[in-house]
This record gives sequence, structure tokens and C-alpha cells, in this order.
Amino acid sequence: MNRIKLSIRIPAEQETLIRHIAKVRGMTRYQALLRVLETGLASITGGAQVRSQLASDEAIAAIESRLAIIESLTDRSLFTASAAYAYSRRAALRNDSDADRIDAATSDAAQAAYKRQRALAAEALS
Repeated sequence: MNRIKLSIRIPAEQETLIRHIAKVRGMTRYQALLRVLETGLASITGGAQVRSQLASDEAIAAIESRLAIIESLTDRSLFTASAAYAYSRRAALRNDSDADRIDAATSDAAQAAYKRQRALAAEALS
């Protein structure tokens, strides 16, 4: 697709609205202007394909945003679990010099808890 540069002048109220759309949707002012133009042309010509593409783009953007949140929460959960392991190991070793036995017991308990949680999650999904 060949792109052609156009310069346009719009009323200040419309520019304010485009800036607001850009801010709400997390895009540049020029991207928002392009979306407004595409949506307007689609509504004039009755093009459902463009509307469908815009809806798909918005859905993907929403998924990306939620995925970033989930990734952050997962990372935080891993850190919390690691910290809990370190604290429990240190507490367990405080009065016992057999580190290998304590590590094995802690690891077994952690694996059992992990398997229980995975089974509960699988049960909830089915």
C-alpha cells in the first residue's frame, strides 16, 4: 500500500478529542488521527472489514496489556516463593547441622505443595 502525506487543519475541539482518544488508548496523536480517519471512511463507505480490523487491533492491545500485568504478577509470585524458601531454609538450619537432610525434606514438601496446587488449578479449569 502506497502512503500519501496529507496536511489537514481541524478545529481545536476535534484536536482535543483526538488527543484524548490517543491518551486513553495509549497511542500517539497521529495514530489516533489515523484511526479516526479510517473509522470515518469505513462508516461512510459501510466497510465492515475496517471496523473488524480496528476491533481486532483493540482486542490484541487489551490482551497485551493484561499479559504484561500477569507477567509482573508471576514474577512477583516467584520472588515471594523464593524468599519464603530462603527464610524457611535458614530457620530450619538454625538448630540443625544436617543441611542435606533439611534440604531434602524442604524440597519434598515444596514439591508436594506444588503438585497439590497444580491439581487444584487443573480441576478448576475442567
